[in-house]
Amino acid sequence: MASKLFGGMNLSDVAKQIKQKGDPSPYESSVARPIVPAAELALTGRTAPMGERVSVLSVEPKRCRPWKYHNRSAAWYTKERCQDLIDSVVKDGQLEPALARKLVGDPDFDFELIYGMRRRFAAEFTHTKLKVRLTDAEDAKAAVLMHIENADRQDITAMERALSFQQQLEAKIFATQDAMAEAFGLSSPQVTKLLKAAQLFKHAAVGALFPDKSAVPVAPAYELVTLMERSGAKEVVVKAAQNLAARGEGARSPAATLKFLTMSLDRSKHLEPIKREYHVGPSTRMSAARNPKGKVTLTFPKGLHASDREGLIAAIEKLLKDLG
Repeated sequence: MASKLFGGMNLSDVAKQIKQKGDPSPYESSVARPIVPAAELALTGRTAPMGERVSVLSVEPKRCRPWKYHNRSAAWYTKERCQDLIDSVVKDGQLEPALARKLVGDPDFDFELIYGMRRRFAAEFTHTKLKVRLTDAEDAKAAVLMHIENADRQDITAMERALSFQQQLEAKIFATQDAMAEAFGLSSPQVTKLLKAAQLFKHAAVGALFPDKSAVPVAPAYELVTLMERSGAKEVVVKAAQNLAARGEGARSPAATLKFLTMSLDRSKHLEPIKREYHVGPSTRMSAARNPKGKVTLTFPKGLHASDREGLIAAIEKLLKDLG
C-alpha cells in the first residue's frame, strides 16, 4: 500500500508531479542512456525503461547552492571523499542529474540543489557543467525526494539524517514527528531515536568536541542524551566536555569521546554513603541507605499499611531533601 502523505497524497503522486513539472532542457536531451533520479524510481516503484528520453539542464556548478535542509555535511566535499565520483565523471560523465529548484532574486546563485551536492563538487573539480533537473516541489515534497534518493547511500550517515530530520521538524516542514515518520516510511521509534541523538549538539561544549558531526554514531549519542535528562547529569557531562577540551588531549574518535562523556556520569556517582531512619506512622519506621554510587535502598522493618500513606509521602520528601 502506498504511504500516505500531506492531506492524503501518496508518494507515487509526489513522484508523478515532480516528473510532470520538471522543465524541459533547452540545451540537451539524450536517448542513449536513461537518466532518472533514484528518488523518482523509488517513488513510482518502476524501473527506467530503455530509451526513455529525459531532459536535463547543464549549468555552472558554482551557480548552485545546497537547499537549506540538505542532509549532507560539508565534511564530504573534499577530493578524497568524492574521488569515486570524480573518477566516474571523468570516465563516463555525470550519469544521473541532481534535483534542483530555480532561485529568484539571489545574485550569487541560480539554483538550490535538493540532492546532488557531491555531484556538484565533482563537476566543479573536473571543470564540467552540472546536470540538473528542475522541480518546483514545495519543501515537504523535496524532503521526501531527498530522503528516498539518499536512503540507500552508504555515504550518508545516520547522524546526517538525524540532523536533517531535526532541522526539518523545527522548521515545521512536517506538522508532527509522526507525520515525518509516515512521509519517510519509517517507524516513529526510529525517528524518535534519530531526533534525540541530534539533540547532542544543542549543548555547545559537547558539540565542540566533534568537528565532523556526520561521523558521530547515533546509538551512543542517543544513549548519552537520554542519560543527560536525569537530574544533574547534564551539568556533569558539560563539565566533562569542557575539561576534555581544556586539556587538549590527542584526537579521539567520536565513539571514544562519547564513551568518555558517558563514563563521566559513573565517575560522578561516588557519593557519601548515608544511612537514615524516618518516622512513617505511629509504629512504622523507614530505613534509607545510599551507597557510594548513589543507589538508595528503602526498608520497612515492620512493614507498611494503607494508613501509612501520608506519613510515607512526608518521609520520602524529607529523604529527598536530605539526599540533596
